[in-house]
Amino acid sequence: MSRDDLGEELREFLIEAYENLDRTEQDLLGLDPSATHAEVVAATFRTLHSIKGACGFFDFAHLAELAHEGESLLGVLRDADHRLDDTMVQLLLDLLDGLRRYLANIETSGDDGEDTEAELCAGLRVARQEVEAGDVERNMAQFTVPSEVQLAPNIVVFTPTGEAAPPAKDPSPVHANLLDQAIRVDVGALDRLVNLVGELVLIRNRTLQINGVIEDAELGALARRLNLITTQLQEQIMQTRMQPMESLLAKLPRLVRDLARSLGKQVALTVTGGETELDRGILEALRDPLVHLLRNAVDHGIEFSDVRVGVGKGPVGHLEIVARHEGGSVIVTIADDGAGIDPSTIADRALRLGLVSPQTLSSMSARDRLDLIFLPGFSTSEEVTSVSGRGVGMDVVRTNVEQVSGTIEINSQAGKGTTIVLRIPLTLAIIPSLMLLVAGQRFALPQLGVVELLRLERESMADELAFIGESLFLRRNAQLLPVVDLAQLLGLGSTEALAQLQLVTIVVVQLGGRQFGLIVDRVVDTQEIVVKPLDSFIAAIGIYAGATILGDGEVAMILDVAGIASRATLSLDDIAVSELGDAHEDIVDEEIALLIDEGEAGLVAVPVFEVERIEEVDACTIEYLGTVPVIQYRGVVVEVVAITSLLQGDTDLPKSGALRILVPSFGNVDRVVAIREVVDIATIGGTESGSTIVGGRIVRIISLAEALMTRSGASRG
Repeated sequence: MSRDDLGEELREFLIEAYENLDRTEQDLLGLDPSATHAEVVAATFRTLHSIKGACGFFDFAHLAELAHEGESLLGVLRDADHRLDDTMVQLLLDLLDGLRRYLANIETSGDDGEDTEAELCAGLRVARQEVEAGDVERNMAQFTVPSEVQLAPNIVVFTPTGEAAPPAKDPSPVHANLLDQAIRVDVGALDRLVNLVGELVLIRNRTLQINGVIEDAELGALARRLNLITTQLQEQIMQTRMQPMESLLAKLPRLVRDLARSLGKQVALTVTGGETELDRGILEALRDPLVHLLRNAVDHGIEFSDVRVGVGKGPVGHLEIVARHEGGSVIVTIADDGAGIDPSTIADRALRLGLVSPQTLSSMSARDRLDLIFLPGFSTSEEVTSVSGRGVGMDVVRTNVEQVSGTIEINSQAGKGTTIVLRIPLTLAIIPSLMLLVAGQRFALPQLGVVELLRLERESMADELAFIGESLFLRRNAQLLPVVDLAQLLGLGSTEALAQLQLVTIVVVQLGGRQFGLIVDRVVDTQEIVVKPLDSFIAAIGIYAGATILGDGEVAMILDVAGIASRATLSLDDIAVSELGDAHEDIVDEEIALLIDEGEAGLVAVPVFEVERIEEVDACTIEYLGTVPVIQYRGVVVEVVAITSLLQGDTDLPKSGALRILVPSFGNVDRVVAIREVVDIATIGGTESGSTIVGGRIVRIISLAEALMTRSGASRG
């Protein structure tokens, strides 16, 4: 069997066993005759006990038997406070060799093989019996073994006459080369190596940049060689920091079991993906968040058995943890089939705790209300217990995840369960990034969150970009994606008006499964960058994840996608549109529409392509020409048409307060449509009846072009 075929747990067991046996051997060989031997006996006992315990897990019966006999002998030596003479030391050294022979067989074949150490086991039993009999003053000549017992190689047999018999045969190898190929390195040393490799990467980048300017064949060859060696060295060094998630996930079943027992619940936990590797530092940072999420799932999510049965579920709650690689990141999913999270309950609790105002709450979507769970001090527990109720919870989870440049997303359905998705980068030390030019300055954007790059020519801008109110959106894959002017957000000025640009470069990024676009001057190139930490006052800005040194020695800030979304106040769930599956935008049976809430008049859907923008004006600015309401819009007098009048309903307009108007995208802007509130954007199917169903509610569909044309014709008639 190849060493590469050994499972990770078995490899760790073998390496640890070899190391412990070697250390024990050194202890035995270095005994001071005048000193107490109790510590050496106790340490050797622990080594054998550890090996025997692992044998039960791996089902190595012969190795377990030999370790047990040695453990028994050491047990009586320890209890009798027996000093180790040369004969006993030799017997223990032979024991170590016998254990090594079994380990070597496991290393090469995967199991401990035949029972080859029966004689050694017998010798250990004899020695134990003599110690138990109290013959502690025996000398080498008095140590006897039954004549019919033939001990294993390297065991010196003393006959009753005191004459030494020769070894039965030459010894087997002590052990194979697995231990020789493994070494334990201090984590601090690895961190220093990573930092040095980071500096080497910076030198590599600088050399490549110089090579691009100076045309020299010899320099070019050296630059390419340096690039290759640096890349390989970087990969190997980073690999040394990678650790299977099993080391973390293996401890979770006991946690869930104990917690479920303490709460009186029945919970079944399934864990998959333990072989998924992650940077050790990031793995440690995930420990507390995972523990807290599991505690929440068992305590707040999964119901008691009688409650589950009462709602048609099985008595046992199911909790699942799945870890997997996806691109350059690790996705960890924690899902339960419990009671789920009701956004209204979260909102009411946050209001009672004084964490949010009624005014703010009234304008929140269901997604925003669900995210209130991340507020500092939020807790649904009415009393403090050993499990929860201290108000230190999901905010700390999100903080810990974001500190390692990760994201956390909660999806829940009341009565059916909750799924939490963590997206974590593999490593943070050296990351591939896009180098962006924004307002003449360079910025780095980690490729982990980049979905695609778009270059829109002037001719296609009108089809690809659209304004809704003052917000810019990108039509992409049957979705409307919000677009952020990065120059404006960073306080570096603003990109020229889109109408004046011949080319627009947009980087589409992803955050928690949602997408939005960033307008940049251009994408310069891709680089592997070394992440340098920021001072606290810069980090507090919230839109930078760190800094890096470029090949020319200048410093570039590393953009934080989550921070950009937060600063731009993007409510991604409010403006994201449901995907159309495999459908295309040119299929007329389905189209994207604004959902408008008109109070007692119900929900109304208006095709997005008929709306140029949505604006908010003061209702008191409405004037009347006779009976026709008008407002001054961008220097032009336009008629205000209530959308309810297009539905043959109430035509009254408010006298004061904010008034939202739709500016049509067709014809001359001589009329605008007054509405109450846009509540969503959705995909609707074509229907001859002029209505459809969205989210279980009847929605009336109206075409502004047809309705306004009909109304205009009726007025002329």
